[in-house]
Amino acid sequence: MGRLGRNLLLLLCGLICGCQTTNVPRRDSSNQPESSTFVHRFTKFSFPESIGMFHRVNVRKFDREGKNVGVGYNSPTPIAATVFVYPGPKDFALLPSPKLEDISETLLDQHFQACKQEILRNHSDAKLTSESPCNIVQGKNRFEGKRAVFSMTEKFGSSDLDSASEVCVFLIEPGVKFLVTGRSFVKYRFTYPIARGPQAQPEVAAFMSDLAWPTK
Repeated sequence: MGRLGRNLLLLLCGLICGCQTTNVPRRDSSNQPESSTFVHRFTKFSFPESIGMFHRVNVRKFDREGKNVGVGYNSPTPIAATVFVYPGPKDFALLPSPKLEDISETLLDQHFQACKQEILRNHSDAKLTSESPCNIVQGKNRFEGKRAVFSMTEKFGSSDLDSASEVCVFLIEPGVKFLVTGRSFVKYRFTYPIARGPQAQPEVAAFMSDLAWPTK
């Protein structure tokens, strides 16, 4: 496929999946007081000061209304974590007529592909090392998403370290389970030195388990 074809494909994917640029916040993005729980009022996701070993370091919004946000946490391991919550697509005019039961899976997969491409564009040395399902179980609820792991060089303190960076993407659908009225994506990013992987991976799993999803 030529460069023009690839560009058109990425543009089409962005239109279908509602891809959000989650790397650079708007000028009016703000830090929330660290002594309070931040609640994303459109999905009711609540982000406390601390989750296990992680401490909240910032809350950034990427649009004027605050529908598209990123909440940053750090752990001393070190692990840099960010949870992004942002609107999903509202219509399917550009989709190739999927069956109704396949819509959620189609949207999640296409947005997952776009998220991987975003990481590769923004990190010149990034290499995709693995992909797998990403499941979160909280009580009787099970949330199914997609995970990709990349290798890259990342700065921790004053040192450039060989690092692993994980992205996990989920789609929230309005219905009997969630408190939302429209589709939303939830994206987790975790980056840590590869040498700290045996310690970091259980902390990442605990973080994802402990950050409560807003179910009815």
